Amino acid sequence: MAGQAASLPCKCPPDWPPYLVWQKVTSEKPLVVNYYKDDNQEDEQTAPEYRNRTELNLTGNCSLVFHRVRLSDRGLYECYYKTTPLRHEKIHLDITEQQQQMPKPDPNVQSLIVTSSVCGLLFIALTIAAVYVGITCRNRHQAKRAFIATPVKSI
Repeated sequence: MAGQAASLPCKCPPDWPPYLVWQKVTSEKPLVVNYYKDDNQEDEQTAPEYRNRTELNLTGNCSLVFHRVRLSDRGLYECYYKTTPLRHEKIHLDITEQQQQMPKPDPNVQSLIVTSSVCGLLFIALTIAAVYVGITCRNRHQAKRAFIATPVKSI
C-alpha cells in the first residue's frame, strides 16, 4: 500500500555477493534502485528518485526494502548478483492506493450525543412513570368511589 514499507525478495548466494544491483525495468532504460559493490552501497549509482528511500537487507538474502513506497514504484524489478555466471531474478511490485482514513470523531460531539441519548431515555422513563402514577391514582379513586356508593346491607 502506498506510504508503507515493502520488501522485494531476492535469493542470492549465502556468501554475500561482491556485486549486487537492483533495477526497475522501464521502457527506456533500466533505473538503478540500489547498487552494492565491495561491501558498500553506492548512492551515486542510484537513480535520484530512489535515493534515501531504499536499502538492502543482506542478512540471509539480498532483499530490497522500500521505506515508503509510492504509486510510481509499481513495476517490474530485477535483482542482479555476481556469481559465475551473472544471475538475476525478477519480481513485480504492485502498489495500491492508500485508503482514506475515517476522520476521528470529535469527543465533544460524542459527549453531546451521549448526553442527548441519556436525556431522551430519562424523558421516556419519566413519561412512563407519570402515566403509571396517573393510571394508578385514577383506579384507586374509582375504587374508593365505588366502595362509598355501595349500600351496606344489614341482616
